[in-house]
Amino acid sequence: MADKLNWGILATGGIARQFAGGLKVSKTGTLVAVGSRTLESAQKFTETYGGTPYGSYEEVLADPNVDAVYIALPHHMHYDWTIKCAEAGKAILCEKPFTLNAIEAERALTEVKKHGVFFMEAFMYRCHPQTIQLKELIQSGAIGEVRVVNAEFGFHAGKEWTNFRTDGAYGGGGLMDVGTYCVSMTRLVAGAEPKTAHYCAYIGDKGYDEIGSGCMKFPGEFTSSFGTGIHVNLRNDLTIYGTEGSIHISDPWKVSKSVMTVNKRGSDPQVFEYKSTNDELYAIEADTVAQFLEAKECPYMTVQDTIDNMKALDMLRKSAGLHFAMEAAE
Repeated sequence: MADKLNWGILATGGIARQFAGGLKVSKTGTLVAVGSRTLESAQKFTETYGGTPYGSYEEVLADPNVDAVYIALPHHMHYDWTIKCAEAGKAILCEKPFTLNAIEAERALTEVKKHGVFFMEAFMYRCHPQTIQLKELIQSGAIGEVRVVNAEFGFHAGKEWTNFRTDGAYGGGGLMDVGTYCVSMTRLVAGAEPKTAHYCAYIGDKGYDEIGSGCMKFPGEFTSSFGTGIHVNLRNDLTIYGTEGSIHISDPWKVSKSVMTVNKRGSDPQVFEYKSTNDELYAIEADTVAQFLEAKECPYMTVQDTIDNMKALDMLRKSAGLHFAMEAAE
């Protein structure tokens, strides 16, 4: 475990600001460098969050004070910059989805392993105590054998929104943004990989899935469904049904004020309450990197987990005919 970890951040967008806010209350992390396409943008960022501003991403990797790098760049840039971070000997926390497809993920993670650096895909909810307790409840048989999982994560951005998430060429759309949470959570609960996966989506003129619903079938008597989108507000909750009861989580992703209710047949409901500020949520993620730095990966979101999640996303996209012009081919 690293008692202290100096961080660099690549990009200055919304998710970069959220992670930087987390570093301010982190037990282990300090922001020391921020890179942007323009020095002006980096300077504005560091005025609020601290660190040395750089007008390029390369300068962050060249900074000897940087131990770990948070890649907050658009989806299609994760592949190249993961490899560059690994070559620079920096620990890596890469925003989800890791890459545009599983082929890219496997190639990039081969380089990560070659250079012997820490890597974790930034599913912050995986590091939170609520998710850790959920996994323990499932494994202990709290609701018997799991049979069905229903998950939702969607938000309503205007159709005029100008963002890489609204460009199909660059991996935009609901599935590769908030839908990745639903897929990764379902796989965590299943403890297995889907045998079949189908995604029914509305793909607009810009080539991205504006809204969509998916289903997956896992080994045994286990099925799942999820809803996602970037132009629709959903409940953003999670329900797990088992042979002996069910578990409902009101806020599985951001855990701002969440209630996890365990209903087991013949027993009174068990209620667990969690409350985290957004800064605390990302601080937990940063501290988790420090905790498992020497192990090179985090048990809550392993390297193999990242590869398998990308494979599941590939299956879902293929079923919907959703292709990204920027993704690598075999």
